[in-house]
Amino acid sequence: MWETRTLVVYPPGTDRHERLLLRVAHAWPLAGLVVAGAATVAWTAAPVLGAVVGFALYALGFAVLRSATRRLRPLVRSLTVTTFHGSGHPEVHGQVHLFAVSLDALSAFEEALRAGRVDAVAFEAAWGHVWNALPAR
Repeated sequence: MWETRTLVVYPPGTDRHERLLLRVAHAWPLAGLVVAGAATVAWTAAPVLGAVVGFALYALGFAVLRSATRRLRPLVRSLTVTTFHGSGHPEVHGQVHLFAVSLDALSAFEEALRAGRVDAVAFEAAWGHVWNALPAR
């Protein structure tokens, strides 16, 4: 009945390690639950202790990831477009034009970078232009 697309753009200059940390922090609520559940199940001999260890791992993951991404999280920009299909004609909410232009620019420059038509500096300049065009939180 509805479709949501979100474009997430990290601040220019974000390196591979920082992007990985941001992705893990985003996934931790579910991934951490799996880790905590596995830890709890692993302690079948002492289920109460297993539950405490699982909860501690879950909470520790949040604390470590929040601390590690503290500087970057507020700088990440995103744009969401939602389309509702239930009323006979699609009803679109969000900045569709900005979404399309931003996605096209990033895709074109990434393709050009991979093909060797632009260098890393030109790619990062385009990335920065798109990042600046998106609304800040």
